Order: sequence, then structure tokens, then C-alpha cells
Amino acid sequence: MSVDITAAHDTAASSTRGRVAVLALVLGVTSVAAVAGGLLWPEPAGGGETYSYTDIAADRDLWWTLLTGLAAMQVLNIPLQALATMFLVRRRGSAWATWGAALMWIGGGLQGAGVAGWAAAYFFPTDPGLDAGVGDAVIQAANNDTGHLFAFVIPGAALVLLGTVLQCVGLFRSHAVPAWVPVLLLFIVLTFVSPGDGLTGLLTSVPMAVGAIGLGYHAWRAAA
Repeated sequence: MSVDITAAHDTAASSTRGRVAVLALVLGVTSVAAVAGGLLWPEPAGGGETYSYTDIAADRDLWWTLLTGLAAMQVLNIPLQALATMFLVRRRGSAWATWGAALMWIGGGLQGAGVAGWAAAYFFPTDPGLDAGVGDAVIQAANNDTGHLFAFVIPGAALVLLGTVLQCVGLFRSHAVPAWVPVLLLFIVLTFVSPGDGLTGLLTSVPMAVGAIGLGYHAWRAAA
């Protein structure tokens, strides 16, 4: 009987290690890809958060690919970061990690859906087969209705921010990882006051990516 229990325990431990290894790998890949996506993010000619017809028309395929790709990565990266933290924080600080994860899951879904919708709102009106004047009018109408254009993006980003802060409190309280991991993850706060794209965006995106990779690594170590 004891041999069977030991074998079952070893099998369960091996399964956990394999699953956490996959989690850490995907978390690392999506974190690096998000940094690359930020570098490719186009700047609107007129400034601000919205884009004109001429901003999009020349590179509409790049725009759609970039935004939908980032949306897909968010749906993967944010929940995996939340899961890694809950896996690591099991005692002191666990409530912070759990509530933070819930907010991150909801916010990540909203943000991903909003970014994908944003991509579509600009992609289809810039179809070469469509009259440029009509396409421009549609995009102007979308830009004038930011309440719908960013209805999911802004609340989603705010929930991810709040959830990440809560999880970082849990990481600090648990001492499950070195302090530099939550410190780097907290660079997400700066994305609300500093541009998150282009070369300037590297000041926030690189630390966040390193923090997420460190989180995945320590989750894998804990499982191993």
C-alpha cells in the first residue's frame, strides 16, 4: 500500500512540474512578444489615443495583426501570471493573491476583447475596395464615440492594474519570490502615466516582462 501511495505522489508531482513548466514557458514567450509588439506599435500622426484614416490605410494589415496578436497574448499572459502567483502564494498573502487573480482574469478578458474590437473598427473601413471618403467617415464616427471604442479596453486595463498590485502585495507578504519580482511587476502602474509603446515604452515593458519571466521561473522552481 505504501508503495502505491508513493508512486501516486510521484506521478502527481511529475504532472504538476510539467504543467508549471508549460505555464512558465508560455508566460515567458508572451511577455517577450508583448515587448516586441510595443516597439511596432504605430504612433498616431495627430497625437492622442485615436487614429485617422491615413494613419491606418497604408499599414492596415500590420495594424490588425499587431492588435489582434496583442489581444491574444493578453488573454494568455495575464491569467497565467495570476495563476503563477496563486501557485506560489499559498499561506501568508494568499487572500491578496486570490482577489488579485480574480480582477486580473476579468480585466484581461475585457481588455483582450476591447483591443480586438478596436483593431476591427479601424481595419474594415480602410479596405481598398471601399471608397476612401466613406472609410474616413466611419473611422471619424468611431473616434467621436470613444465611450464605445474603449468601453472594454480602459476598464479592463484598470482591473488588470489593480489586480496586479494586489498580487504583488501577496508576493511581498509571502516572501515566495525575491523582492525584485513584484517590484518589476509594479511597473504596470507607470503605464497609466507614461507611453507604453515605442522606445519610451521599453522603460515599462522590459521591467514588466522580466518580472513576469522571473515569476514563471520561480513557480517552476517551486514545482521542481
